[in-house]
Amino acid sequence: MMRCFSNVVALAACVIAGMAQAAEPYMPSGRPISLVMGTGPGGSYDLYGRLIATHLARQIPGNPNIIVEHMPGAGGAIAGNYIYGPAPQDGSKILLAHPLPLIEKLQSEGVRFESRKLQWLGAYDQISQMLAIWHTSPGKSLAELKASPIVLGSMGRSHLSYQWATLLKGAIDAPFRVIAGFPTGGELNLAMERGEIAGWVVAWENISGGNAEWLRSGRVHIPVQFTLERMRELPDAPTLIELSQGEAREIAEFLASGTPHARALAVGPGVPAAKVAVLREAFEAMVKDPAFLEEAARRNLSITPRTAQEVQRLAEKIVDASPEFIARVKQASGGE
Repeated sequence: MMRCFSNVVALAACVIAGMAQAAEPYMPSGRPISLVMGTGPGGSYDLYGRLIATHLARQIPGNPNIIVEHMPGAGGAIAGNYIYGPAPQDGSKILLAHPLPLIEKLQSEGVRFESRKLQWLGAYDQISQMLAIWHTSPGKSLAELKASPIVLGSMGRSHLSYQWATLLKGAIDAPFRVIAGFPTGGELNLAMERGEIAGWVVAWENISGGNAEWLRSGRVHIPVQFTLERMRELPDAPTLIELSQGEAREIAEFLASGTPHARALAVGPGVPAAKVAVLREAFEAMVKDPAFLEEAARRNLSITPRTAQEVQRLAEKIVDASPEFIARVKQASGGE
């Protein structure tokens, strides 16, 4: 009888110890977590980042404070390099990623990360981009684009905002110019408002979530979209894939396959597996949480989640593309 009692006590002690361990905070001593993004304030990444910082924290044991950290440059490669290498590999730095597999394959210099070795947490959406033209500028329709020598802005030459515009120029044989060098989407928006550029390839959420009045008042026009299929919000704007033929179409589809990575989270390759498991579980809980989904809807931010495994498979598909095909993609998209 005493032995049985001892076993019960031991079992209870194990259960209590296990509960205490499960309740341990994810980060010790109240340390914050940084959500690192490869762009500056303003634009769609900032909108998503602040939403995720609030709601992901509620799903992580200990409810740590999550702060947004901006690390702009090289189309997101600087932030990717940081997370992959010098960042603390203790789970305190989470990357709000740009399309890193595409950057790895298409950017010749400055890439020090390997997309397949990053530990992906999942994707909360896929980036949907389109050409936004200011209402006072030519180029508001496909016919005008084919005839107007306007100037479009973009970030770096390795950024989708440059690559999509360059592919469009070739697909429709248009006379417009594409200039690079704007550090953030916010600065591109200001340049468009001021008339310094006619427009740029913008993420849908940048307009619908951050500048919805532009849509309501007709201050921006969208003649082309860079998605796999036409968005239901833009039924009359053709996709680049529709406008392309042959290998140009294959290239457009290849770039579109990287769009989920532009709305994904990842941690570095050295973060312990137990920490990664906690973050993946927290991410999956967040994208199903009604409070998160309701706030995203209020902000006009699309949520179409993918699991960590799905994002990993997409990354490997891109980085396994042949050098010959990548060379053709670079040439067509202006990467080299």
